[in-house]
Amino acid sequence: MRLEDMELFVKVVQTGSFTRAAELADMPKSTFSRRIRHLEQSLCSRLLERTTRKLVLTEVGEIFYQKCLSILDQVESTQQELIQSQEEIGKLTIYAPDYLVELNIAQVSAFCHQHPNLSVTFNTTCQPLSLMADKRFDLLLDIGTQPDSSFIARPIAEASYDLFAHPDYLARHGTPDSPHELTEHDLIVHELSSQMIAWNANVIRLPSSPKYAANSPYVVRGLTLNAQGIGCMPVAMTATAVQEGNLIRLFHGQFVFRQTIYGIYHSRRFVPNKVKVLIDHIREKLPGRIKALEDQVTAPSLPPAHK
Repeated sequence: MRLEDMELFVKVVQTGSFTRAAELADMPKSTFSRRIRHLEQSLCSRLLERTTRKLVLTEVGEIFYQKCLSILDQVESTQQELIQSQEEIGKLTIYAPDYLVELNIAQVSAFCHQHPNLSVTFNTTCQPLSLMADKRFDLLLDIGTQPDSSFIARPIAEASYDLFAHPDYLARHGTPDSPHELTEHDLIVHELSSQMIAWNANVIRLPSSPKYAANSPYVVRGLTLNAQGIGCMPVAMTATAVQEGNLIRLFHGQFVFRQTIYGIYHSRRFVPNKVKVLIDHIREKLPGRIKALEDQVTAPSLPPAHK
């Protein structure tokens, strides 16, 4: 009996489908079914009852399934212990939106300096997580809503979002006195944020049909700097523009909201040590970097409102 056959059996039990299990195993369904049939023959026992609608474990099948889980878990634990005993070497593939790549360049560079036998490939992406399940990556960084159970997600930092505008836009359209007046303005929003702010202890969702929406905060910032509207974007990326007077923080920063940055990977059961160490390094360094950038952003006095 081979470990691979036990893994195939576990897959078909957990998916409840020979078709889906065969896809996950990357083999033809006919081959997959033949392997399970040979496994039953080697055990002289029927493990699964097949009906037109579902698969049901037999009594022997249930006992064998639990044994398989235990054995495979022990094998993975042994492999992980061996990997963790080795120096961090090899290649790390990281997917992240462009903004999070830039935020983490210093942290990842320092990490690679500490581990010279590691190489890193960055892939910038704004794809939703639902389209990333089949991608091969060691670490995916994302901001906003916590991913579903298809992934393992660890919070690593928080980033503040707020509303900004160029002085020329405010001169033309006036300065809103409260978030309720935002419906009278052209809004520029980052699709990955929740677009919610606090107002007198109440949560207000920004209008659902903004003038502009983008999956990159750099586009939001660019449009806002071009005086095209009021932009909702990460505070940390506005420091230079605010200091130079090209962006004004609205409402004196009273209604900032925070979004969680997650480190995401495929499986909890087997995480290479190099990935664990990198996540721990980012969790240690990134919050301080974000805070330092956000602390540079003051809320200067707003120009007189032009109604």
